[in-house]
This record gives sequence, C-alpha cells and structure tokens, in this order.
Amino acid sequence: MVKEPSYSTVDIDNLDWYYEDCVIGGPGSFVVPIKNREQFKEAIRTKLLLEVAGRTPEHRVVPVAEKEPRISCTIGEELWQDRWGR
Repeated sequence: MVKEPSYSTVDIDNLDWYYEDCVIGGPGSFVVPIKNREQFKEAIRTKLLLEVAGRTPEHRVVPVAEKEPRISCTIGEELWQDRWGR
C-alpha cells in the first residue's frame, strides 16, 4: 500500500510482510507488492489477470506464509493501543 503518512492513520511498516505472513493464505495465494504509485496500475493489472486465469506467477511474487511471521500479526491493534494509550 502506498500512501502519504498522516497523524489520523496508523501506518504499518512493511505492510506487504504483514499481508504475506498474516493475511493471505491457501493454494495459489500471492501478493504483488509495490513501493511507489507508478507501479500500482501494473500491479493491479497483473494480479487481476493472474487470478482470472487461475494462475500464479511463474516466479512467485511472494510465497504463502510458511513460517513464523516477520511482523506481529497483531501489529495494527498494538499500534492503535500505543497511539490511544489503552
């Protein structure tokens, strides 16, 4: 996810790791991470074409989580609690 930081939001560093390790799963699942806005259009196109065709990338863009997460899977809740002091 590419967006400008804002005080009103809770930003997760390495959001692609969070999705890889804590959100996606199952046979054929993958994410296409981007690091700048210019990559967004092509990443969405690639993801949709591969999913509609029922295919995964030749060289997996990101493998399904198979080991310990590189980032806490409760990071969103932790950041929210830290921010609001609860």
